[in-house]
Amino acid sequence: MKTIEGGLSRRNFLIQGTAALGTVAVSNSLAQVVHTNTPNGKRVLHIMGHSHIDAAWLWRWRDGSDEALNTFRSALNRMKETPGFCYSHSSSMHYRWVKDADPGMFEEIKQRIHEGRWEVVGGWPVEPDCNIPATESFARHCLYGKEFCKNELGVDVKIGFNPDSFGHAAGLPTILKNAGYEYYVFMRPQENEMDLPLLFWWEGPDGSRVLALRLYRTYENNASHLAADAEHSFAPGMNDAAFFLGVGDHGGAVTAAQIREVLKMKGDPNLPELRWSTLHEFFDAVKKSPAFSSLPVVRHELQHHSRGCYSAYGEGKALNRRAERWMVEAESISLFSSLTTAHQHPHKEFVDSWWKILFCQFHDMGAGTALYADYQDVRDGLGFACEVAQTTKVRALESMARQVDTTKVVQGAVFLWNPLPWPRKTLVEYYTGRRPDNLEFITHLTDKDQKKYPIQWLASESMTQQHLRLTAWVDLPACGYKLFELAHGPAPDGAAFSNAITVSKTGFGISSAKAEDGTELLARSIGLVVIADSSDTWAHGVNEFRQEMGRPTLVYAGVVEEGPVTRITRHRATWMESEIILDLVEYAGIEAVELRFVINWNQHEQMLKLEIPTAMVQPRIFTKVPGAVIERSVNGEEEPYQDWAAVQGKINGNDYTLALINEQTYSYDCLDGLFRTVLIRSAPFARHRPDKTVYFDANAWQDQGRQERRFWLVARKGTHSQLALDRLAEELQSPAEYVMTSAHAGHMEWEQSFFEVSPSSVWVLALKPAESVKDGYIVRLQERSGTATKTSLKSTFLNVDHSVTLGPWELKTFLIQRSASGPAKVKEVSILEV
Repeated sequence: MKTIEGGLSRRNFLIQGTAALGTVAVSNSLAQVVHTNTPNGKRVLHIMGHSHIDAAWLWRWRDGSDEALNTFRSALNRMKETPGFCYSHSSSMHYRWVKDADPGMFEEIKQRIHEGRWEVVGGWPVEPDCNIPATESFARHCLYGKEFCKNELGVDVKIGFNPDSFGHAAGLPTILKNAGYEYYVFMRPQENEMDLPLLFWWEGPDGSRVLALRLYRTYENNASHLAADAEHSFAPGMNDAAFFLGVGDHGGAVTAAQIREVLKMKGDPNLPELRWSTLHEFFDAVKKSPAFSSLPVVRHELQHHSRGCYSAYGEGKALNRRAERWMVEAESISLFSSLTTAHQHPHKEFVDSWWKILFCQFHDMGAGTALYADYQDVRDGLGFACEVAQTTKVRALESMARQVDTTKVVQGAVFLWNPLPWPRKTLVEYYTGRRPDNLEFITHLTDKDQKKYPIQWLASESMTQQHLRLTAWVDLPACGYKLFELAHGPAPDGAAFSNAITVSKTGFGISSAKAEDGTELLARSIGLVVIADSSDTWAHGVNEFRQEMGRPTLVYAGVVEEGPVTRITRHRATWMESEIILDLVEYAGIEAVELRFVINWNQHEQMLKLEIPTAMVQPRIFTKVPGAVIERSVNGEEEPYQDWAAVQGKINGNDYTLALINEQTYSYDCLDGLFRTVLIRSAPFARHRPDKTVYFDANAWQDQGRQERRFWLVARKGTHSQLALDRLAEELQSPAEYVMTSAHAGHMEWEQSFFEVSPSSVWVLALKPAESVKDGYIVRLQERSGTATKTSLKSTFLNVDHSVTLGPWELKTFLIQRSASGPAKVKEVSILEV
């Protein structure tokens, strides 16, 4: 993988720290370090006061909140003491803390912003991990963070700012540009980790560009480093460079001692002009340089730093995925319920929930590198969002179900909702309250056209087995509902089970995966491998995990469920003090096989990986990442991904693809055709080398005890782009939403579609009410095939029949406004909905 046009390589990690300085008093007589008239060719070092505040890391968020207030007061004090001194700070959540706790100081900050001396950068609620959040989560960082800065601080933030995040996904330029950002400031990967220019155009897959600055060495610097760092801070041909002065990680702002030291260096003829400044002033100066027209262009992700962050604390990452997905689903369900019933759309609760999700994506929290205590707060914050989403979904669905005319229902009915805006076949599974001794009366489901759907009764998740689960595959309309009646009588025949996947009878996992033409895509059986991992939580300095310890031992294999809908084969294996249960779930008429893991893990410094050895030659690996789909090298190094990864290659000259869709995990490696993804990484919480680790202490270890992971395996002929994997991943991770209902009067039909988007190469990120436009609705789309695509938006309910062409990888947001007479108005807007 090339990292820049012309080709540049990656390097290894450097562990680097910054010393904190105490604050001492300084008199008001300190002079401003500024020259208004810079001689032609004179170099200028723009010195910005800055204090990086980890909202939660080796402390709880409540301590981070306290530190934000203390740091802001310190920065304001330095401004009073030092005319012209400027300070830059990100993170709208920090400003919210100040607004709530100290309104007077908040007004002081606003005054300094008005003067141009306090610069608001970033604007997002926090500086998040930039690999783990979903594309829509990044959109909400922009939407809610910039909205706060605009409304409360009077600032339209143009500078993206994530200096401490552990790598940056390839699709971020597309998202940033669509939200009105022009610049991006980062630090990691650092000079020894990836060869990059200090200043360059960073371009997304759709061609969107932001002007990117990589900070040299650190985001918080002591004045004593100024002379040494100044020489390395200037991009080629540029007479302007940026230098961040201050104390950080746990806040502190800029000390009076640091300011005094800068003043002493003011007259040094061997140094550039030292100027109190802001990032905006720096970028404005850069754009006036003759060298600006020849800046290089980087067209891919900015990686790598701390590859263990892709897998550290899998429980927290799984909870993040659930909260993100549930909130998006709840928004669309609640939208149409509020338009058809008396159900009130809970806008404030949704916004509050998104703020919780976005805060928990702070880079140390989302990366899994914070204290154990921090993850109690993450559990509560993300749990709050999940509770709001689930409660809202159930109440909205119940409201709609009660408006459907079910007077003719005899045995009971189930109201099923498809949250995705395209028609599809989907799984439903729920408890009906039926006991094993009265199931003979319910044999299938029927819809309004009396079409019969096979059902199967599955064992209860309770050991008592008093109530069984009903499961079925049903056809549902696009972003809409369908009512099914529980029926008795002769049961319909079920579809045949696919022979594409063969569950191993002698070993653990899957022994065969064939494409539809019968071509075998596996070189040998899919299985598990245990890897030694004594690295710290971040896995500093580790590029790959390949030191094999062994493989779990199969102790049981047998079919535990079999019927017209599903067949479940259970494999149980042991490893040292741990047990792994894998349910291999096959569905009639469905070619994808589900891998459902329940793992009781009791090991330390070990990693459990799922291994898929493909049989393809010339293998290539493609993965979904925020805002993009990218191809990476098959060199065995650990990489981040989201939702799916696909190994594509040749067999007998034809293209084949083996894809793995995942529900919770984010870390994989691929060595030639051997694909592995992390199930469990048992690292300690917040161990940072070279700091010493105390053994035999009471510190916590990650992902111990019961862990659940879920995947789906798909084998196909053709390239990965022909599989519409984004949509397939959405479908498999989004089963039908349901509520049970009975016979009652109502005015709504048994089936209705509210919104549909086509074709399948277009990904639908959000369908929600507009934030500030009354009776306005937002749909966000992205083209995912890499080709210009004519896209159709249709809704009889909203009176929408609109076509738009999306360019390759283009991300677009549309505002729909219903009209009292005639078609609804459809207007393209930014992520900010303006």
